[in-house]
Amino acid sequence: MYFPSIRDKWITIITWAISLAGIILPLVNGQPFAAGIMILLAGFLLWFWLRTGYKIEGEKLKIYYGPIRQTIHIPDIKLVLLSKMPLIAPALSFKRIQISCGKYDVVSISPKNRDKFISMLLDINPDIPMDERIYPKEEDFQR
Repeated sequence: MYFPSIRDKWITIITWAISLAGIILPLVNGQPFAAGIMILLAGFLLWFWLRTGYKIEGEKLKIYYGPIRQTIHIPDIKLVLLSKMPLIAPALSFKRIQISCGKYDVVSISPKNRDKFISMLLDINPDIPMDERIYPKEEDFQR
């Protein structure tokens, strides 16, 4: 199942503003060669915005971040935590979960349907230690 990344509004605005300004400004200034180069760079930047997501396929979690691909074996996941670290990550939001999968491998992602994503991970590997903040609170069920 494919899970697109959450897209924070401010990241969306910045990404599109930089892309469009990079194309429009050279055109307005009569620099078609520079505009052509900027179209390529804007396309590369927008590739990240358009193609960031996560796919659970069998026992593998495939992470797509523009042209970058990463595969994590779900049985190898050591820990899943909530995270808001502003580091570069294959996520378009600060509403992230951090996955530790190996001795030094840590990746932060932001799947749109986090509850379903976590549920699918736990269906494949029920022994994954989870941050208790990931689970819904009991009072949320009473409403």
